[in-house]
Amino acid sequence: MTEPVCFFAFRSPYSRLGLHKLQRAGIVARLFPFTGPPDGVPFFNPTDSKPKLDYYLEDIPRMTARMDLPLGFPEPFEIRGDLPQRAFHWADRQGQGFAFALAASDARWGEGRDLADPSVLTEIAAGLGLDLPGVDTLKGDPELETDMETARAFVADYGVFGVPFLVAGGAKYWGQDRFDLYLETLTR
Repeated sequence: MTEPVCFFAFRSPYSRLGLHKLQRAGIVARLFPFTGPPDGVPFFNPTDSKPKLDYYLEDIPRMTARMDLPLGFPEPFEIRGDLPQRAFHWADRQGQGFAFALAASDARWGEGRDLADPSVLTEIAAGLGLDLPGVDTLKGDPELETDMETARAFVADYGVFGVPFLVAGGAKYWGQDRFDLYLETLTR
């Protein structure tokens, strides 16, 4: 069986839930940050639609409680910048990508922390025993730029339109609730 591929986004509380499901099941997946759908494909941001946002605000607490995880809505609600993604790629290069993605998602959606704040990212990395480089280094590192371009290319290659999005054994699973279907296939 080939390693599953999982697309996630720090802006999505559902990505956090999907990452926790994979972790609890002991699944190792190759992670890629989602930066939006392939070029030319529209993205329907939940915060752009009041009814969808209202549902989102109703559903997030119940789904988070269902997994027995803490919830803290982040301030600001929308995430800014690509710094968290660069920090993820850096941690991934240190062999800690999944742990960083999970810890950063928990910081954002469990504690309401702002991942655009470099001190928050530094603290998350330190909690994993990593010494995160400064903002200028993260933004100027050509290897991290290549990692970000590769992740963007994989979004198009796999036809990813939202997160969390898992590809395993040729099958696609969109949404943290669909991860349960994937996990069921492993027990058959």
